Amino acid sequence: MTKIEALAIDLEVRGYDCGYGGPLRVLPLANFLQEAAGAHAYSLGFGIDNLKAAGQTWMLAKLDLRVDRLPHEGETLRVRTWPSGLDRLLALRDIVLETRGGEVLVRSVYAYLVVDLAARRPLRPERALARLADLDVSDLGHSVPDFRFGVEEPGEGARGARFLETANARHLDDNGHVNNAHLLDWLVDAVPRERRGSGLLSGLRVDFQLEALEGEILEAGHAPGREGGGPEYSDLRRGGSLIARAATTWLP
Repeated sequence: MTKIEALAIDLEVRGYDCGYGGPLRVLPLANFLQEAAGAHAYSLGFGIDNLKAAGQTWMLAKLDLRVDRLPHEGETLRVRTWPSGLDRLLALRDIVLETRGGEVLVRSVYAYLVVDLAARRPLRPERALARLADLDVSDLGHSVPDFRFGVEEPGEGARGARFLETANARHLDDNGHVNNAHLLDWLVDAVPRERRGSGLLSGLRVDFQLEALEGEILEAGHAPGREGGGPEYSDLRRGGSLIARAATTWLP
């Protein structure tokens, strides 16, 4: 087994990452995290280019993200990331956003599939990537010890349509489908302002079900959580097909 260390990437929060004096928005946050994940995978020999050469690719399937504090314009930050184990078809990766002084701001566990491009079917990651199965990550652990994958069906509150989004070329990633950062952004935006408490995100769990392709029109919907606590639910649908579902929590 090969022991590895987390990759650390430094960055600075710009005004356009926040907008109108607020904290870091979801879209750039998601981009910060996924760029670090991609860079580390590449350095370990199983980046998306390596997989594509073998007729495979990475696809994000699930995530659990916890927010302790969102940074503001001008803060200098560090993203740390490491592979954190295998769970059946899922390859897990932890990604942490923190200040240069070590204050942890955002903790997350992402779960990826290794997908056969021709068949569009998931593969066992340890069989597709022998290098991945050889990594010893026992000393690294998880940044979210109680992480939980899966978004339950909303409760009794009726789902309501919020807005439509058309998938355009600018939304696409290397796999030719809508990048997960845009999907996260739309899922969070689907929660009405009056259901967001203070307006500060504290947690986000997402299940990705289907790819969204260029030209498709997605409907963002919302179903309220319990009054007085619990997550808010949102989803993205193409016709009757579920693309992604999210559970968000917000600071009171």
